[in-house]
Amino acid sequence: MFCNLLSQNFFKSDIFKVLVFFLITAIIFLIIKAVYGKKKQASYFVKDSLLTKTEIKYYNLLCSILGDRFLVLPQINLASVIDKKGGNNFRNELFRNADFGVFDYNYRPIFLVEINDNTHFRKDRLERDKKVNEICEKAGLPILTLWVKDGIDAETIKKQIQKILRRQK
Repeated sequence: MFCNLLSQNFFKSDIFKVLVFFLITAIIFLIIKAVYGKKKQASYFVKDSLLTKTEIKYYNLLCSILGDRFLVLPQINLASVIDKKGGNNFRNELFRNADFGVFDYNYRPIFLVEINDNTHFRKDRLERDKKVNEICEKAGLPILTLWVKDGIDAETIKKQIQKILRRQK
C-alpha cells in the first residue's frame, strides 16, 4: 500500500515530469548526433584533366614559343625544384605548386610560370603568391606571372620569356 501510494504521488509529481522531459531531450539529442554528427567519409575521384582549359591554352603557347629548346612540364611542386638549408627543418612552405616549370634537357629548372586568375586577389591567395615569389627569389629561380585578365598575347609573353632567358646567361 505504501509503495502503491508512493508510485501514484511520484508519477503525478513535477520531479517525474522534469525527469521525463530530460530523458526525452537526451534521446532526441542522441538521435540527432547519430544522424548528423557523423563525419562524412571523403570520396575520391579522378579529375577530368590535369590542366584546366585555360592552362592548356597557356601550355600550348609556351611550347610554341620555347620550341624544342626546353621542356615545359605542368603542375611543378616547389619541393621538386627547390631545396632548403638552415632555419627549421620543416619544408612545408615548399609544398606549393606552380602551373608550369620550364626545364633544360637535363631537367634543370630554368623558370616557373604562374597563371593567375581572379582567385589570386583573395587574401589567402595573395599570401600564398607572395610566399612563392619570396622562395623563388631566394633560390634564384625566376617566376613568370601571367594574368588571365590580360589575355593571351603571344608577343608580350614571348618578350617576357626572352627577358628571363637573357638574365639566365
